[in-house]
Amino acid sequence: MVRIDRWLALALTRWQHPTGLRRWLAVAGIVTLIAATTFLVWQTGGIRYAFSHIMYVPILLAAALFGPGGGVVAGLAGGLALGPGMPIDTATGEMQAFYNWAYRAVFFLFVGGVVGMLGQAVARLLGEDPVSGAPSQQPLRQALERTLEPPVSGHAPRRLSVLVAIFDNYTELVNTFGPEVGVRLIGGVVQRLQASCQGDAGVYHLHGERFAVVVDGERLDDVRARIRAHSMEPLVADGVPLYVNLTFGRADHPEHGASAEELIQRATIAADLASRRGERERVYDAGSDQTSRENLVLLSGFRRAVSHGELCLYHQPKWHLEQERVVGTEALLRWQHPEHGLLTPVRFIPQLESSHLIHELTPWVVSAALRDLAELQRDGRPWHVALNLSARNLNDDGLIGDLARALAETGTSPEQLEVEVTESAVLADPEQARRVLGRLRDWGMGVAIDDFGAGQTSLGYLRRLPATSLKIDRALIQELAGPSSDGRIVESVAGLGRRLGMEVVAEGVEDRATLAMARSAGCDIVQGYGICPPQPMETIREAFARERSVRAQDFAVGSSPEA
Repeated sequence: MVRIDRWLALALTRWQHPTGLRRWLAVAGIVTLIAATTFLVWQTGGIRYAFSHIMYVPILLAAALFGPGGGVVAGLAGGLALGPGMPIDTATGEMQAFYNWAYRAVFFLFVGGVVGMLGQAVARLLGEDPVSGAPSQQPLRQALERTLEPPVSGHAPRRLSVLVAIFDNYTELVNTFGPEVGVRLIGGVVQRLQASCQGDAGVYHLHGERFAVVVDGERLDDVRARIRAHSMEPLVADGVPLYVNLTFGRADHPEHGASAEELIQRATIAADLASRRGERERVYDAGSDQTSRENLVLLSGFRRAVSHGELCLYHQPKWHLEQERVVGTEALLRWQHPEHGLLTPVRFIPQLESSHLIHELTPWVVSAALRDLAELQRDGRPWHVALNLSARNLNDDGLIGDLARALAETGTSPEQLEVEVTESAVLADPEQARRVLGRLRDWGMGVAIDDFGAGQTSLGYLRRLPATSLKIDRALIQELAGPSSDGRIVESVAGLGRRLGMEVVAEGVEDRATLAMARSAGCDIVQGYGICPPQPMETIREAFARERSVRAQDFAVGSSPEA
């Protein structure tokens, strides 16, 4: 729950020293309150009654809005309004003594001035970051609001840019050198930004490792060039030169927003996206913002999707080239969304993997896949089913337990289950990946390295992984029939996999020409829309129950939507 004192303090800093129309509305409101209080005191019998204390309301309001000066002026006005012209009792006509109303006026002046000074002190505390000493979010908003006041009729709106900077490697440096060094680095970043701006732009410390720069459109290129040049120089802490990585997001006025809130928010969105993608700077893009909103809406409905049966598994068969038969399937998740239709994993899995919701999804997928595997066993088909695991799954202590429970509940054998992990998941924590995958291999499960060739897996480390199959990335496979040299690369990867005792799987086989090239390159198994698109398990079981085609070239060749 938001504390009342904190809320009042934020409101005070937001409204203190209003400008433009807000200033005149505030003045009119205070004058109206003083006049209304004077009238109320007169009508209710005079100064001897308690209604005179209402005069403190406009005095305190003026002090909060306009500081000590406003409080003193309102106190003087209130003191005179209830002064020599106001009787003690209107019924008898008895008037106040001089010292009576003069004392009250002086006290009003004192209260207005003290409250105004206290308000300024609170505003300064909230307006200045205690770590860096730089102005914080509220001064940034106030500065933007003053700058973005509606232009005079006939004049173009002022062009300016808001840059939000993220200190990307702050956490890494703090973990290595300690929090004291982190404090000095924060101050050093502010000083560096201020030196880069040279008075041409305002520098603000939003919070933590986030900063903002407000620069006039005409000076934007110069300021950016100076910031980029300064960022190449290390900051020295405890005698150690440390590299500081700053990522920038930018929002321009008026193209990307008309208000302070819009510009700050959209520059922050751009900075976050640039940081995730490893970019140095990114300008706000409305399409990216809309995608983020849609993703948040999707995530909010995930638990409902699980409880309402909106999730389902599709299976894509794997065709063994030498044996000329289906030897297994890869289980691929689908979300039958009530508004967006059938969603493929690319629409929601990355967002789930960035949250703890992935740990709720994995047990469901494991159970559903093993139930499908149990159905295949009842059909007398000795297939295996492959599941995709992410880096978060490999670091989840509950993964082993989820697999053990699902195997016990469905009565399936670990030898019929294969887990697929990408190169990036392995590289996230190689030793942890080796331990977890080694334990699964000890159970008898297969382990596949997925999307091989898309990342940077060390060939030396690949030899240490307990993998049973190597899945060549679809980007390499789909170029096999083209004029590039990817055919030699695929042939080399296939030879490497065989020498390491692994089966080699070609992903993304879309046509007969690619199928033939994958065979000649030495691949053992092929998978893709040219073999069979992902389908519900019921469809696959019905096809084989009717003893339909069992040769790869007889499968329909389809387009290649997302898996």
